[in-house]
Amino acid sequence: MFEKEEQNLIGWKKAYDELQYPVEDIDAAIQAGFQKGRQQKKNVMRKRWLYSTAAAAVFFITFFVSIRYSNVLANYIAVIPGMEKVVEMIRYDKGLLAAVENDYVQEIGVSQERNGLKVNIDHVIADEYGMVLFYSIESNDNQTNFQVHNLELKSAKGKDPVMATSGYGVDVPNDTPRNKVDTTAELFFSEPLETTDFILAIEVGTGTQKEQFEIPFSLNKSLEQKRTYEVNKTVSIEQQNITIKQVEIYPLRVAVTLEMDDRNSKKILSFDDLRLVDEHGEAWTKISNGVTANYINENEQILYLQSNYFKEPEEIFIVLNSLQAIDREDDTVVIDTSTEKILKQPKGELLSDLEIIGNELWFKLKTEREFNYSLFMLSSKDAKGNEYNHGSMIEGHIENGMQRMGLRLNSTNIANPLTLEISAYPLWIKGDAKVKVK
Repeated sequence: MFEKEEQNLIGWKKAYDELQYPVEDIDAAIQAGFQKGRQQKKNVMRKRWLYSTAAAAVFFITFFVSIRYSNVLANYIAVIPGMEKVVEMIRYDKGLLAAVENDYVQEIGVSQERNGLKVNIDHVIADEYGMVLFYSIESNDNQTNFQVHNLELKSAKGKDPVMATSGYGVDVPNDTPRNKVDTTAELFFSEPLETTDFILAIEVGTGTQKEQFEIPFSLNKSLEQKRTYEVNKTVSIEQQNITIKQVEIYPLRVAVTLEMDDRNSKKILSFDDLRLVDEHGEAWTKISNGVTANYINENEQILYLQSNYFKEPEEIFIVLNSLQAIDREDDTVVIDTSTEKILKQPKGELLSDLEIIGNELWFKLKTEREFNYSLFMLSSKDAKGNEYNHGSMIEGHIENGMQRMGLRLNSTNIANPLTLEISAYPLWIKGDAKVKVK
């Protein structure tokens, strides 16, 4: 009865297993994406808000992966009853898709209702150090705006999980009213979970109403343990030394611990194309949504990649070819907000035309293609040492080789000059580094 479906599944599975990600193909897809975007939206200004330097935009890689991978595996999994919504929300993460494929997703199916608002916890993918919750919010009435104001995971028995990072979906206002929205929450812990019984404390609203929920739920499957590989090998790219210390492979993600030599002449800002590659050339790239890095100190950080936990290749390599990097003495931009002058910036002077609009600071960045990264850290300091928090703004449109980049400060009472620490910048060093992990 299901012979045809079974053959389709086998074919999709084979296509998924054989996917490879040559760097040159990724570059070609990125350029194609740029060209298509320019042609379709040449005169449209797109302002994007980025609130975390760790969450640098990597949607160009996502564009490529979605074409080569997600559509194939999404079709493969979509025939499994009840998994369609889960697949739709994680279709850009091949590690999470593999977890669903290997029946590692857990069905929860609990809900709670308050005054016409209802929260449903539908599914969970969890390991000992993390959890992805798939949940939905419903209303008795159609709404144009569902919001999540706070979300916290508590233990129903004993010690609460020690949270390291968290992120949860916040719905963007929609002109089309609807009575339900599906979203996810990513929760990662600094210590392994000690219980399988939890309470999700969450505050949701619709713009005119807020309700607080505390929903108990339990995990019903055992949690897979991480695999740890001590690497401790150093590579050099344009005389900049990076030590790959450790690789930890979890069902949810891969954690790669890196340490930069403090004698390096450059400050490395971003490992744009660091990836895990098996003996067949299949690659697992940086996570496209959620937390992408954890900064331990000035020279040490953890980068998070999509997981190959359920693949279990015979050989694993860390491959790296491109790094965002600037000279150490060029790691800040200093401005005077009263005169709207840039007093100091990296060599090459790619920034110009500082403009102050209320509590927004706008620059023009000289770039040949869209640079969708937050330029600065989340805080800055004035001449008196006062700290200012801010969110970053990006207008994803280039005109005459210039792109607008901005900050929104939490205060404009500044003792000039203001010093901004750079977190991303369109300067790269190139190389060919490959380190065997397994």
